[in-house]
Amino acid sequence: MYEKEELKQELEQELQWVQYRMKILDTIEKKLMQMRQIAEQAKAGNQGTEEIEILNAKLSNLAAQVRALDAESRKIENEGIVE
Repeated sequence: MYEKEELKQELEQELQWVQYRMKILDTIEKKLMQMRQIAEQAKAGNQGTEEIEILNAKLSNLAAQVRALDAESRKIENEGIVE
């Protein structure tokens, strides 16, 4: 009986992590869509040097956010801690 309870608890934790990871992936997807919009805007080619630098900074910022979100969710998976 103890093993069943332990297994149930492990599966519940796994489910919580999967739900958390799905939320993170949704957020990452939104940021990637923003990055695509910025890239398409830059591709239009009607920006000056200063505007392109601003767009590049926005892209870099979004890319860093995506990496941080992914790393944080993987850290939580490896540590077995879910909110």
